[in-house]
Amino acid sequence: MAARDAMTYINDMDDKVVQMFIDRLEFRGKDPTFMQYRDAYIAKMRLSSTANVLEIGCGTGVVARAIAARPGFAGHVTGIDQSPAFIAAAQRLAAEAGVEPRTAFQVGDVHAIDSPDARFDAVVAHTVISHVLDPLAMLKDAARVVRPGGTIAVFDGDYASWTFASPDHALAKAMEAGIIAAVVNQPRVMRDMPRLLREAGLERVDTLAFVYADIGKGTFFPGAMEGYAPLVAREGLVPAEQVDAWLSGQRRAMQEGVFFAACNYYAYIARRVT
Repeated sequence: MAARDAMTYINDMDDKVVQMFIDRLEFRGKDPTFMQYRDAYIAKMRLSSTANVLEIGCGTGVVARAIAARPGFAGHVTGIDQSPAFIAAAQRLAAEAGVEPRTAFQVGDVHAIDSPDARFDAVVAHTVISHVLDPLAMLKDAARVVRPGGTIAVFDGDYASWTFASPDHALAKAMEAGIIAAVVNQPRVMRDMPRLLREAGLERVDTLAFVYADIGKGTFFPGAMEGYAPLVAREGLVPAEQVDAWLSGQRRAMQEGVFFAACNYYAYIARRVT
């Protein structure tokens, strides 16, 4: 069975899978380490207090809410995502966070943004470029809608580096490949970003690199492990009994304090020069 990134085809997924992704997006948004990564690259963007910001592939609006809640921020953040369920969650959560007057969310295609040219001061793409069908098309359209001199920030995982320890190395490799195939469309795209930014007509001005590692009990990656492994079995990427054995081994490793999982993350800050 051919694998499909469940996030790329989120509108084809059942309600249980959609809710799993909503929960995962919100979990990451509250994770202290992930928050540090997010805040670090937002600081590099040097947004003005009145900036008009677009977040593409906004999911549940985690980053849009964070920008809108910054002290002194009086600008506006628009979020677009292909998933009506994500947009509904983003609208509800923005209202609960008290940032609804400074945010708006709508269903949209990140490859063909429904916006006039040069409308925004800044564009954010947070954990979306690894899921799109055409990263260059997305970057070119992001460049189109940001004003000359405006900033584009792209943050995502280098999922080709995503790894979980297992004493059965063959099973470890099979499960890593299966998870990546099930939930990531572009696992190596962050390695291509210097070239892609140039081809999109953007100037790279800064790069941040991070390594997120869970060693011992595990706090960040177990949720991904539990949520994504069933997709591997459902898609027939690894036999279900092997998926169950791998999951049991990971849970046992956490109980014994010998769990290991890691992934590299990068943030690219770029500018539209013309």
